Amino acid sequence: SSLIHEDMVSVIKELNGISDLDSSVYGETWSDNVHQMIYEYEQEKIVYEALNSNQFDMSKYPTNSETGEIGSHFYAVAKTMQSRTLRRVNRDIFYVHQRGFDDHFKDLLKPKFQQGNAAMTNFVNWAKAEGLWNSTVIIASSDFGRTINPNNGGGTDHAWGGNYFMAGGAVRGGQIVGEYPKQLSNKSPYWIGRRGRMIPSTSNDAIWNGIATWMGVKGDTDLNFVLPTRPNFPKCDLFTDEDLFKEWSVPHASCLIDDEDGDTIADENDVCPETEYWMGVDIDTYGCNAPTPEPAPTTPAPTETRVATDVANVLDSQSELVLLGGSRFNSRLGFFDRTTSRGQIVMNADFGKPGFIATPSHGIDSIVHGIRVYMSDRSNQSPTSFKLEGRNNRADGWILISERSLDMSNEQNAQGQPITSTPYRPDLTKKHREVLFHNVDSYKQYRITFPTIRNSNSYFSVAELELVGRLIPEGWTPPPSHAPTTAGPTNTPTAIPTTYPTHAPTAAPTTASPTPFPTSAAPTISTIPSSSPTSRCDSIFEAGTEKVVRNNGFEYSNLSRLRFGEGATVVPYIPGADGTGQAAMLYYSKAPGHHLPAIRMGVNHANACLRGGMRLQLSYKVQLLYYYDETIGITCIAGQTCPTARLRYRQDDPVTGEQLCNGWLQFSRSETEFLHDWNEKNEIITIPSSCTGTKWRWFLLDLTSGSNYPALTTKMVVDDVKLVLLDD
Repeated sequence: SSLIHEDMVSVIKELNGISDLDSSVYGETWSDNVHQMIYEYEQEKIVYEALNSNQFDMSKYPTNSETGEIGSHFYAVAKTMQSRTLRRVNRDIFYVHQRGFDDHFKDLLKPKFQQGNAAMTNFVNWAKAEGLWNSTVIIASSDFGRTINPNNGGGTDHAWGGNYFMAGGAVRGGQIVGEYPKQLSNKSPYWIGRRGRMIPSTSNDAIWNGIATWMGVKGDTDLNFVLPTRPNFPKCDLFTDEDLFKEWSVPHASCLIDDEDGDTIADENDVCPETEYWMGVDIDTYGCNAPTPEPAPTTPAPTETRVATDVANVLDSQSELVLLGGSRFNSRLGFFDRTTSRGQIVMNADFGKPGFIATPSHGIDSIVHGIRVYMSDRSNQSPTSFKLEGRNNRADGWILISERSLDMSNEQNAQGQPITSTPYRPDLTKKHREVLFHNVDSYKQYRITFPTIRNSNSYFSVAELELVGRLIPEGWTPPPSHAPTTAGPTNTPTAIPTTYPTHAPTAAPTTASPTPFPTSAAPTISTIPSSSPTSRCDSIFEAGTEKVVRNNGFEYSNLSRLRFGEGATVVPYIPGADGTGQAAMLYYSKAPGHHLPAIRMGVNHANACLRGGMRLQLSYKVQLLYYYDETIGITCIAGQTCPTARLRYRQDDPVTGEQLCNGWLQFSRSETEFLHDWNEKNEIITIPSSCTGTKWRWFLLDLTSGSNYPALTTKMVVDDVKLVLLDD
């Protein structure tokens, strides 16, 4: 067997468990890799055992002997798609193949087409029955085309151009995109040679550009990263999701502009590049979040420290329920009884959308950041969308918390089974859907409605609803970081990589970007040297004073505009580094891309005097915390995986419009030990000498965690950021 015995897993965890002051960097690195390996092994084991059990109902998948080898491939894809909730993924790409088309000697197309057609018909019918067809795309292609004219053996030979076909519930079908040859003869400009080898009129990247934008990849930078040969073709020859799909977000006309970040604003007009438009952030006409004034800092009154409690559900079976959108509850207790017993509402269209107002019986404020819906034994009565609102007083208006769709299928749970979920993980043995969202506001009462139901006008039912969140006692404030607690190894599979009691798994020793960042060789120093004023900056800095180009203590409420990176969130953290006020906390819900998520700050008016060759010193306070427990700090490797900073800069010639300098510049990494508390960092960087102009198009400061930590494992807290010009 390829499976490791559980006793061996326990021994490995114990041998590579808690580190101490005598642990070497080699031992730490070894243990990190072992912990990451065990985590991945345990996750793969869960999926492996599930796929080889009866956990996934494949009885609806058609079977026949006419599908050949490709039929078994499609069946394996369908079964793996059933495990998407268990694997906690929202996008999958599968590859299946059908061999035997290299027919030099005789025509074998007919039986191959028959097998392929039967296999695809089975898969499509299954996907439709499971409610997955509208979110599935099939694209069929070959590594090369065949000659138009046959050879002497009755077959065809290798050629060049061919054709693809695309199918899917969301595909804008019934059309030919690209240019099909008007003549299939030597009169066609695409015909080469005597046998009819056709030059392709449409690139492979054109099709995948459209599919990539449909899957959420946007902007020239990210699309070029996903499709490395994309820059070889004119942008307007590439398709977008508008060309290929019924619902789309990227117009084909966007090919007429250079759009690095994909916010549909031309780079030359985009004064705030890489705005997180895909997260629904309000943006102004320039493509960036509208700035808000920074009020004077205030010191909050001291409060008694109280403990907040993470819970799988802020509601319980004793919660008060007020019916919405129905004539009566058929089963009231089933919604929150911690079993798969059905909770059901008899619907009435005259009363609106089904749902209820829920008041928790404990009377404690709560912060909800996720919803879990467990399917009942009546899958046709499951919801396909939800709307969650909250309020603190019955006289108050409702405040929207989240409104999303639910990817519900025909899956069912048998009645009466216990649900064993935790605040951090749903019951993976039960059919369910989980949606997590960002929310930091607490409420006493919730209104939950379900605007769309799968296939019923009479009943709405689920096995269980969980509002995942945290119970907030009166007077509670987020605690400051403390020394980490430790725990012995466990035999149970871990839900996330075991980033503690040792430190987080290491990534590349310098950066997650595919483009190397040039680093300054200037040494790190702990004090800011004095410097005499210069005529160039006299209009900005008072003579004889420190030349501060950025000073940020984050003592204002709206920090969300400081986020950079898909899935990134920046929120207040209380208290700040001095024990009062607040700091800024960054975390992210999606795997980092080729640029790490960051707290991003513009360098405002003071960059007017900055030029190439000048040195800047950055000082700030920072700590890394475990995502699910902010009282636990995370150890990083000095010089490799500790938080660091970078500049995003660009300067154009005001006359010719040519770029003088454009890139990312990494601050030197700290070589000092990183503590489980506030760490003071001082770093120096030299502005590239090629930046000889007088006007900066971009001059942005990013603070990052310094390593490619997995999503939802790490929080970085930053305070007292100061950027100082050292010399001219």
